Amino acid sequence: MMNWTKLLSTKRKAGGGGTGREESPFLLDLDRITFSPFFRSLQDKTQVHPLSVGERVRSRLTHSIEVASVGRSLGFGVARKLIEADVPIPDKITPHDFGYIVQVACLSHDIGNPPFGHAGEAAISSWFQDNAADVFNDTMSEAEISDFANFEGNAQGFRVLNKLDYFREKGGFGMAYATLGAFTKYPGDSSPNKHKAIEGKKAGFCQSEKAFFEEVATELGLKKRGPDTLWCRHPLAYLMEAADDICYRVADLEDGVTMECVSFRDVEEHLAPLAWSHKHGATIEARRADLRGQNWYSIMPENEKLGFLRSKAIGNLTQVTVDAFMANHDKILAGTFDAELLAQTPFAVEAEACKKFANKSIFGTRRKLEIETASFEVLGELLKVFCAAVLDFEKQSGNAKQMSPRNNRLLKMMDVMPKTDMSRYEKLMLVTDFLSGLSDRSAVNLFKTIKGISL
Repeated sequence: MMNWTKLLSTKRKAGGGGTGREESPFLLDLDRITFSPFFRSLQDKTQVHPLSVGERVRSRLTHSIEVASVGRSLGFGVARKLIEADVPIPDKITPHDFGYIVQVACLSHDIGNPPFGHAGEAAISSWFQDNAADVFNDTMSEAEISDFANFEGNAQGFRVLNKLDYFREKGGFGMAYATLGAFTKYPGDSSPNKHKAIEGKKAGFCQSEKAFFEEVATELGLKKRGPDTLWCRHPLAYLMEAADDICYRVADLEDGVTMECVSFRDVEEHLAPLAWSHKHGATIEARRADLRGQNWYSIMPENEKLGFLRSKAIGNLTQVTVDAFMANHDKILAGTFDAELLAQTPFAVEAEACKKFANKSIFGTRRKLEIETASFEVLGELLKVFCAAVLDFEKQSGNAKQMSPRNNRLLKMMDVMPKTDMSRYEKLMLVTDFLSGLSDRSAVNLFKTIKGISL
């Protein structure tokens, strides 16, 4: 059984700085993520609609901020319930600390996403799979190859937090281990034949960070789950996941109206049962009809109705998610809970209906599909030229005079130059670090520049 005393560890990696501000040991994490250039780059990364124009449509940055707001409320709400239930938690840890931990995990949950979101992940994976014979060699393990052939933004995010920003190579952000635990939605690597549990759905760290994650997991007292590359989730990771689920189920529909992908009436059909739930046991149809029958609601303009529906739906989902966490608290700490929290709430059916509607009506728009298809060409070309450059560097043992002039220039464009003592795995990691850190427009502009299209 996991316990809150270990799960709320304030320990940080050596070299990661102090314990934080006096008000909370976790506010230092909030400060660092807020001022991170990796976090800022999310303002031009796809949430749902790539390369969208107009400030009213959410980017990954605004999405992450909204998720963090919900996550803070979830963390605070759970902590108060734990205290009311006399569940042992460390004396110096307050409900606000729970909120800060989940807030930071939510702010950083998409920090490793490459350009073009999930399409970008697929483009990177596909390129490495198609070019495996040219870029991988026998010095690389199967697990290391899988980091590229099954590229995962969650794992890249863990790498960003612990290696690529602030104290580079000396602990990254130096986050508290409790925060890293809450961040890691999938506490396992990309090894094949993983456990079928929810934790094993995707990779949460690369081989380069595997040893460090094991250190974090040991400090937090996370239980092993199946193979030696997979652990049970930190309990607060369920809240981070729930905050993300709540926001994209509701906010994606709001953006769909803004982008004119769907009608207000269709979105109202899906959000009204989530927003208007004061009559216990009332059917979905009854809740819709009752809300529309309210005089004050009927005279609202559509944009105000949309704001009301979004606000009330998120509020209701937040409240029932706290209840669901507490109802499953013992299973979560025992490592036997294997579901999404939102699916355990009274609104499970309504929330799932929102997800299905968005998948059918918003995620498949022609413009979105066109850009996502083009992302394979953009990222594929960038991977081709930059991987060729680092392999040329390796072949010539770092001798710039023997490398091609073009490859010399390409290496100088990267954030970090390769070193001769790096392994093939580490050199290729520099490429994915660089390219996944680009925003959507930066990737397109770099592609155009290298192709000589835009100078």
